[in-house]
Amino acid sequence: MNTSDIKYNGEIKSFDELYKRAKEQFIKYETLEGIENWDDYDFSIDCSVDQMKFKDMLQIRFIEELTEASISIPEPEEHFWEEIGDALNFFLSAYVMLGVDFKKLPDPDKILKRYKLGYKKTKIDTLYNFSMRAYPIVEKVGYLCNLLKNRPWRQANFLVSLVDFDERLEELWVTYWKFMNSLCLSPDDVFEMFWKKYQVNLYRIETGY
Repeated sequence: MNTSDIKYNGEIKSFDELYKRAKEQFIKYETLEGIENWDDYDFSIDCSVDQMKFKDMLQIRFIEELTEASISIPEPEEHFWEEIGDALNFFLSAYVMLGVDFKKLPDPDKILKRYKLGYKKTKIDTLYNFSMRAYPIVEKVGYLCNLLKNRPWRQANFLVSLVDFDERLEELWVTYWKFMNSLCLSPDDVFEMFWKKYQVNLYRIETGY
């Protein structure tokens, strides 16, 4: 089962609803990964284990999906967008992990509304120079994670500068949505993309895929 098997019902109508679904999905996966109740998990960005967990979400899972999208070109466009949807899930999961109040971040709706066409009406040539479009995200991810200096084997514990961390976290947020904007995605496109993969993921969780 993949996103091509899902018919979108228009259920997600706002980014607030998107964030809610993203958190629900994140908690379900964390349960599978050994954390039975995420709300009771005392996540700390100063903890070496949690720093590695956060880095894994952004530097490995998120970036890996962007890479898969890149190398999928010029395969059927459906595969490309599915990988972009996977990347979206991991990107949002990183912010959910931190307990970020999404309302305090710049509204992606205002960035994406510049484009009215939507990805369904674009051609693969929209993806020209995809690597150049995506690299600023890779740079911002690295710049953010560079603040996380603790390792499980290191005896010293370095506290994270929360001022710098929050600033870079917001920079990454804005850079990501500018990237999505460059792919001619409208808010409704993002909602549909997320919803389809969300349904696939729920199916896989329930069936033990």
